[in-house]
Amino acid sequence: MDPPPPGPRSALPTAPPVPLTPRERRARRVAIGLAMLVALLLLVIALMVVYWRLYLVGPSGDPFTRGPYMTSVTADGARFRWRTSEEGPVRIAARDAGGRTVTTEDGRLTGLAPGTEYAWTATVDGRVGASGTLRTPSADPARPVRFAVIADYGDGSDDQWSVARALAAARPEFVLTAGDNSYPSAPDILLDRNIFQPLGEVMRHAPFLVGMGDHDTLPPDGGAAMRRAFDLPDDDRYVVAWGGVQVIVIGVETRGAAPFVRRALEQGDFPSRFVVVHRPVRPGDPLLPLLRRRGVRAVFSGHLHLYERREVDGVRSFTVGTGGTGPGDAEFTPRTEGREFGLDDFGFLLVETRPGRVEYRFVDVANRVRDRFTQTGPAR
Repeated sequence: MDPPPPGPRSALPTAPPVPLTPRERRARRVAIGLAMLVALLLLVIALMVVYWRLYLVGPSGDPFTRGPYMTSVTADGARFRWRTSEEGPVRIAARDAGGRTVTTEDGRLTGLAPGTEYAWTATVDGRVGASGTLRTPSADPARPVRFAVIADYGDGSDDQWSVARALAAARPEFVLTAGDNSYPSAPDILLDRNIFQPLGEVMRHAPFLVGMGDHDTLPPDGGAAMRRAFDLPDDDRYVVAWGGVQVIVIGVETRGAAPFVRRALEQGDFPSRFVVVHRPVRPGDPLLPLLRRRGVRAVFSGHLHLYERREVDGVRSFTVGTGGTGPGDAEFTPRTEGREFGLDDFGFLLVETRPGRVEYRFVDVANRVRDRFTQTGPAR
């Protein structure tokens, strides 16, 4: 016979719960209270963050859509330009180290002192929207002058931004451009992306002395927007005096520029004179004998998307088409015959003039000096 099925198992005896002592009950109530308090505090913090994010008034953003930037600086004045997204008067105030302040509401600062550094602020309807510095040229022609040269840069690329950051770190007193400031051309709609945004930090501390290039003068407006933005003359030719330095800017090419250059070279007595032209000079250029006789230190150019240092008919020449567009390969940008040194890297030329001496350094985006050249003695 089969054995009978097993009966239900009897439950094991359990011990009765041990009652909490009064002290343990108080500790439990304290722990529960603390947990509820922490949860409440976390909820309050979360609500505060949401309220702060959604409802409290934050900064309203930059009221300037372009600039302010300097188009010129003289021994006793400066010219600013800008665009704003807001209504209201724009006021620029420049203060020197001694606390003396000069102000303007039309963009023209007057009454500055020669050879002096100023900190400036720009307000829109009383609210500060931008700031920077400026240094006026010295009345002493022997004082050192430090400036930079770029060209072929204006396309809004990462490479252009890299050059702009390195250039800002160099803190030049002014910047010369040797053309092709905007690609593929220079209508007003492209200038913020191609020039004013990438180079905004540099422009808050140094005026841009702009030379025009091929791309700048293409349709749709033939360069009109560039001329308005930088206060350039209709023929793109002008002269700048900065302490002991004279800069003669002649536009895209040297053709037809000899009378203008000759008149400029008769002005004043400058220890260092320089010429800016977009297309590099070539042997046999009829302007070169004049530059050599009058002791022009160097000619700065772009057009070729590379850096080259050479001497052309006895005149020092630098091509600095490395500002952000390019560098070009050998098919698009052939190397110039007879060059002394050349690079295909991005960067700018830093120039420093001293009595009887001019130093040139090509600086790349990693802040490395890749080429160095020095002229000594008085200009011929």
